[in-house]
Amino acid sequence: MKRLFVCCAMIAALFLHAGCGKRDIDKTGLVKLSGKVYAMIATGPAPVEGLGANSGFVVGSKGVLVVDTRYTGALANELLAAIRAVTDAPIAYVVNTHYHPDHAWGNMVFKEQGAVIVSRPETREALIKYSPEYLEFYKARSEGAYAMLSDVRVVAPDTVFGDETEIDLGGVKVVLRFFGAAHTAGDAVVIIPKEKVAFTGGLLSNGYHPNLGDPGADFDNWITTLDRLGGMRVRHFVPGQGKVCGKDAVRAQKKYIETLRRECTAAIKKMTPLETAAASIAVPGADGYLQPNLFPFNVQAVYRFEIPRVTKPDFTLALPEGFQIIDGGGGPKMGRIRWSARNEAGYLEIEVQWKPTARGEVIPQDIAEQVAKYIESSERRLAIEGTRRMDIGGEEAVTSYGLWQVKPEFGSLGGGRWAWAQIVRDGRLYSIQLATDGGNIPSKDEANMVLLEKIAGSFTMKRG
Repeated sequence: MKRLFVCCAMIAALFLHAGCGKRDIDKTGLVKLSGKVYAMIATGPAPVEGLGANSGFVVGSKGVLVVDTRYTGALANELLAAIRAVTDAPIAYVVNTHYHPDHAWGNMVFKEQGAVIVSRPETREALIKYSPEYLEFYKARSEGAYAMLSDVRVVAPDTVFGDETEIDLGGVKVVLRFFGAAHTAGDAVVIIPKEKVAFTGGLLSNGYHPNLGDPGADFDNWITTLDRLGGMRVRHFVPGQGKVCGKDAVRAQKKYIETLRRECTAAIKKMTPLETAAASIAVPGADGYLQPNLFPFNVQAVYRFEIPRVTKPDFTLALPEGFQIIDGGGGPKMGRIRWSARNEAGYLEIEVQWKPTARGEVIPQDIAEQVAKYIESSERRLAIEGTRRMDIGGEEAVTSYGLWQVKPEFGSLGGGRWAWAQIVRDGRLYSIQLATDGGNIPSKDEANMVLLEKIAGSFTMKRG
């Protein structure tokens, strides 16, 4: 109790010094934006600081609405203490702006206070689906962060809303808006119209690199959503990360995403490998942003998003869930796309390359020559065991197959089975390359190769 009293006293002191002028909002900790709206601005990006994730609350005569609940139980309790330093009104609602752990894993603390937790349906679904994966990631990769999360009990939202809903807190109207998938599939914007304040969740970062890598992200609509935020009658935005800001930050975020997309598109057209692009691409003005470790992942995410849009492949593959684009480049005339996946049997990879050709048919020597060129520039050494036929979209295609290993000079272990097939369609040569790494267990390599050959068999030319 003594520790809680000291904590409350410290937060109350912060509150007493918090106003709504420009000087006062340029700070971390508890920030008073009006007599009814407060932001809790993270002090920094470290795990103990909540990975930079912001939260806040709105106070009405009927109760309190909390926006995002922070990363850990300890941080959620710190937010609860801040609320209690301001008001003893019941905590009626929690809104999860999206499902990421640093914004939603404190739900358990406020559920115990009797709050109704609200989100978009996509957020509820993703929180349930991905939270176990996040916990496993932290367990394997970050012992310190995982120790902080030992008491986390993931609590899903109780109810969901559509494109727009209003909540009456008693003298304060709060509007929840959904503009479509952007940062995630289910981003909610929390607007307090009379106070001219909006909580944006991960849609907006200020002085931090945004996270562009969520599976549900849609960069086209993210730009559109930022335009809509910029057109609102809002004085103060509480971003997902960073200090309270105005519309300059909205414009800066839009420029960041547009610049990264433009640079990645240019690199894809030049067939620059993703690894090279991630080391060379830069966004002017973002050098001093916090969480710079996100930038290579942002390049990767944009590359994956833009590759099919730039290359415009004229074929389709029936790829099972779990496969994702990992590299590619070129254009409709000549290009390549590589997909990969991991399952309980190991690593699977499929790549399709295409280029103009005057050939009418493929012979085994054609593939042997391609394998020799590949070995010269690759980390892998391929050994040809033989030649056979493989079904590629209903055609019995010439196929070479064998074993591969990582070259000793590249240090890391790795190897498995591979198979390459080639077909000619409409004046183009298509090379379908399969590879699997079953961890030196032949039965796993064989099972994965069966799956890859099934995918290759689904190769279908698009009509028109």
